[in-house]
Amino acid sequence: MPLKNNCPIVRLKTNETMNLSRILIVRFSSLGDIVLISPVTRALRQAYPQTRITVLVKRAYEPIARALPGVDDVEIFDSNQGLWPLAARVRRADYDLMVDLHANIRSHFLAWSGRAKQILRYHKRRLARMSIVYYPASSIATRHTVDAYLQVLRPLGISDCDRSPELLLPDTANDEVTERLHTEGIFPSDVLMGIAPGASHPTKQWPASYFAELADYMVRTHDLKILLIGNDQDRETTRTIAHAMTMPVVDWTGRMDLTILPAAIQRCHIMVSNDSGPMHIASAVKTPVIGLFGPTHPRLGFSPLGSGDRALSLHLPCSPCSLHGEKPCKIHTHACLKGLTVECVIAEVEQHLQRPV
Repeated sequence: MPLKNNCPIVRLKTNETMNLSRILIVRFSSLGDIVLISPVTRALRQAYPQTRITVLVKRAYEPIARALPGVDDVEIFDSNQGLWPLAARVRRADYDLMVDLHANIRSHFLAWSGRAKQILRYHKRRLARMSIVYYPASSIATRHTVDAYLQVLRPLGISDCDRSPELLLPDTANDEVTERLHTEGIFPSDVLMGIAPGASHPTKQWPASYFAELADYMVRTHDLKILLIGNDQDRETTRTIAHAMTMPVVDWTGRMDLTILPAAIQRCHIMVSNDSGPMHIASAVKTPVIGLFGPTHPRLGFSPLGSGDRALSLHLPCSPCSLHGEKPCKIHTHACLKGLTVECVIAEVEQHLQRPV
């Protein structure tokens, strides 16, 4: 496969790149990854203001895709229907360029069957990332995922882009969040801290008791309001946190869809999150976030990118122990997260609260 600027070029006719009337960007999942393609959609819109830009995602992530800057349409991949109906729709749409930011067997099939005239594909950096996992004590690092996504656009002459994630939220979502918070006794003058204690794997979660201790301290010492955020799979975790707390807390876990979730996070003055999708949403809506990393590591390229964001890690010699944090702890202590103390996170939150607004 040819490379240009370290970007795999599947099929690109340079003399036609200025005549792109329809572009398809493919990133099926997951939540954080789709948020992180926002610099790509924004850069393409700036480079091709008259081009029709479509993003293809799984159905669950449609609201996030519609909030990406520069996007005109969203194409849905429904797993229950398979790839052939989707490929037929892509073929009928007659895209001039397909930007494959997923680079898996499904997106390869879609590129072949959808017959886009030109194709650019994301380089997954598997060797670099696996080197970090197999040699965690080394100083090896890989570029941030946003930078790897933006690298795909280099053959089009697009470079030096704004790399900050961004979501454009509808006023109706912000209004609904304001109204719902009002019914919970939280008003615009209140300082709200969001807590996102879930993650794709339990091994990536800071202990629930730590979150409860942090939240109690911030309410008691700084009079903050606390909002627990998560999906249905996080209900047990947030219930544990709420029951362990002695101070008031609002738990919206499982009570928000992906239209409302970004608006709720945007309303927060600060958020504390595990390495998860909501962490990247916070960056994209300009809410400062403290991301907690344990079995994963910022060196793998998924740290939060906002100007006020912080990625906390103990940088243990065994971390990271896997690409996605799914493997059980090799030393059976989970020290990478259990050793990240409540006092350490409190210090980071207080440092943020002292900054001028």
